[in-house]
Amino acid sequence: MMSEKDAVKGKILVSVAVVIEGEENKILLMREGDLPYHKYWVIPGGYVNPDETVKQTLVREGREETGLEILPAKFVGIYDDFFSENDEPIHHIIIAYEAIVIGGRIIITKEATEYAWMDSEEVLNSPQVPDIFKRIIDDFKKQKPTKRASRLKKFLTAHLALTKQFDPREEGTKNESRI
Repeated sequence: MMSEKDAVKGKILVSVAVVIEGEENKILLMREGDLPYHKYWVIPGGYVNPDETVKQTLVREGREETGLEILPAKFVGIYDDFFSENDEPIHHIIIAYEAIVIGGRIIITKEATEYAWMDSEEVLNSPQVPDIFKRIIDDFKKQKPTKRASRLKKFLTAHLALTKQFDPREEGTKNESRI
């Protein structure tokens, strides 16, 4: 329990960002239909529920916001965004992962009103992309290996993730879409 002297005014929110790279190294962005990034181009993602892990959130949010079935592949970074709502300060912590698409198709939702594939330079130079997402894409771009190594690594990572997902010997796994 927190003491009164340690209590602070405001909220701390934790969410994930699902970085999906498509053909020609283009990144999937969506036009946000919800706050706090309403009408801006953002990386798909959403808030972590109290009863799920970060990786479970990545899979759930990937499916809910894009219609795509994904597997978390590589940790990109942890990011801090600060804003306020109704005069209340909010510290928004975003945990970003690169994800591999294993199925599904892109859908339009209330939260994602439009989609676009953008190259990293387009993202970094767009006034319609919030700075927090520019930082994520910039870090993602800096971490990229060569093209040949990248394709092999993506394949091996997806294979390993699928193998772990259905391995009954691994503690805490079930034959369902929880990662």
